[in-house]
Amino acid sequence: IKIVNLNNRYMGMVRQWQEFFYDRRYSHSYMDALPDFIKLAEAYGHIGMRIEKPGDVEGALKEALKLKDRLVFMDFITDQTENVYPMIAAGKGQNEMHLKPCKAVVPTDRELA
Repeated sequence: IKIVNLNNRYMGMVRQWQEFFYDRRYSHSYMDALPDFIKLAEAYGHIGMRIEKPGDVEGALKEALKLKDRLVFMDFITDQTENVYPMIAAGKGQNEMHLKPCKAVVPTDRELA
């Protein structure tokens, strides 16, 4: 079993909704007190890996896949402003999903630079 955590140190989908539909009025979405996921995995006898650089992704995946008989928890540290797609707005159907930023999005500082 391999578990992949895309860790942006936020409640990512909550932050994304607040960015798109609430004009970036963030509330209760920053997680400044997250557990150390690596130590948590190791406390249960599993293997924990933290991947912080894009250049380390391929090597980490290969290493994890070699461990066929072990549970590996992989904590990928991502950009805090990265969004996830597809996204389905409240009350909408799967045929109405957003595959990219929707019109309600306010440009991020990164996009304005």
